[in-house]
Amino acid sequence: MNKEKDFIVLTSCVAIGIIIASGLAVVIQRWEVIPVTIFGFLMFPLILLQNKEKFAHITENLENIVFMITLVIIIVSFILLYKPM
Repeated sequence: MNKEKDFIVLTSCVAIGIIIASGLAVVIQRWEVIPVTIFGFLMFPLILLQNKEKFAHITENLENIVFMITLVIIIVSFILLYKPM
């Protein structure tokens, strides 16, 4: 169980790194990178609280939702990219 807690803390440190790196990029590029910063702020507490049953269930559902959104975005971008002129 101790190894799991260590992994959760290290993963939350990655979320903090995402917040810092995207925050620095927001200063330069503004709106293109702000969704990454917002996502980092949303994921940090959820990652840190993974050892509680309720939060683990919430993040699993959120993971499925984000996967579907990403899949739809990739499909739409390929349709737009390879659309005949």
